[in-house]
Amino acid sequence: MLKTNPTGKAVDILNAARMLMMDRGFNGFSFRDVAAEVGIKSASIHYHFATKADLAEATARTYRQDFEEAVAHIEATSAPERMRAYGALFVTTLRDQDRLCLGGVLAADVASLPEQVRAEVRQFFAEQTDWVESTVREGQKSGELRQDLDAATYAKMFVSSLEGAMMVSRGLQQPQDLENALDVLVQLSLA
Repeated sequence: MLKTNPTGKAVDILNAARMLMMDRGFNGFSFRDVAAEVGIKSASIHYHFATKADLAEATARTYRQDFEEAVAHIEATSAPERMRAYGALFVTTLRDQDRLCLGGVLAADVASLPEQVRAEVRQFFAEQTDWVESTVREGQKSGELRQDLDAATYAKMFVSSLEGAMMVSRGLQQPQDLENALDVLVQLSLA
């Protein structure tokens, strides 16, 4: 496990692992694949990450932290606008990078993930649903969002729906479908 903030070659390794995992999942990449992307020998990866599980954990953690930082910088003023801006993070990943959310990709592989990676996946989704739930509660308090929504249930449905719509949209090669799904999800919450 990488114990400090990654720098230099470790960052290159993490970035390559992230892209490979977003495309192929945990089971679809190897140290050899990462090494080829970075331009090093696969044995060199062991200097920074002893095992594939350590590399996947560090990759999932940095993705979670980067996503958390992006969410923290959402500057929309109304709850519906914040929810749209949140969903736009998914839309941008699919439309601009033709990739899926790493959290969703790893969740699909959860049965074969090492426990340390599962823990990162659980934390990713806990943080995301907590943020959406908080936004829903604020929107209900301000009268922007429906009072009859159970905020915790809606938050889980919102995040789950974005993840699923992202996968289906990519599978159909129709990224606009994700944007349409986001619009419907927000519309369903409006007062």
